Amino acid sequence: MRAYQGKIFRLPAHLGRLFASAKYLGFRMPLESHQLGRRLIERLRASGLEEAVVRVACLPDANRAAVPSIVVQPAQRPSPAMYRRGIRITVVPTRKFPVSQIDPRSKFSSRLGSVMAVVEAQLRGADEAVFLDGTGSVTESTASNLGLVKHGCLVAPPGWMGLLAGITWQAVTDVARALRMPVREVPLTRHDVYNADEAFLASTLKEVLAVTQVDGRRIGTGKPGPYTKRLHRGFQELVHREIRNTRYEIRDDCCETGVTELLR
Repeated sequence: MRAYQGKIFRLPAHLGRLFASAKYLGFRMPLESHQLGRRLIERLRASGLEEAVVRVACLPDANRAAVPSIVVQPAQRPSPAMYRRGIRITVVPTRKFPVSQIDPRSKFSSRLGSVMAVVEAQLRGADEAVFLDGTGSVTESTASNLGLVKHGCLVAPPGWMGLLAGITWQAVTDVARALRMPVREVPLTRHDVYNADEAFLASTLKEVLAVTQVDGRRIGTGKPGPYTKRLHRGFQELVHREIRNTRYEIRDDCCETGVTELLR
């Protein structure tokens, strides 16, 4: 989770995804959503960090209770040079888990495949890796959603193909629709990626980061494109607006401790 100005961006959405993941994986959360939210907020405040990443890992015990472990770290974004020139990515042979095996909408911490993919990408001189599924369709990178721009339309693989439901990605599509930019979610192949006008990755730390080369092939002009820049600008404005209008109400009473994030 990304914190801006000491507040977690779209905290309710993150908590919703976490509890849905626990339910799918068969773990019991020992805290209610608002109670865990309170702990996250308190831990962030105790860190004194304004720009941070808040990580929570739920480790199941012998009774299948998912005990949360919370870590707050300074946010380390890509360098300004990477935003100016874009990054290089490569398609790797490592495959995503099929949806029939583990639904990737549940966020779990088995990261060996991603680690192997990043090593493969680095050996090829690329900055990041992209996975295919078992049918050869493009899915996502090791820690980001992949978006393409073609003829002014935002195109991406659909979630049912085995993509994590990215909170940042949802925000990016909100921005695209606000800009009256059509959004289509359809299966994509490498042919579609190579011939896109623009490409980018979206994630908690990257926000919106242009991709200018895939498997040695130049994407568009070979520079970050106007739609990608517009989406990144719009995302940052959306974050600023939501963070500015977010306040936490923390109350204690004899029954329970609650946290409410008010977004309006």
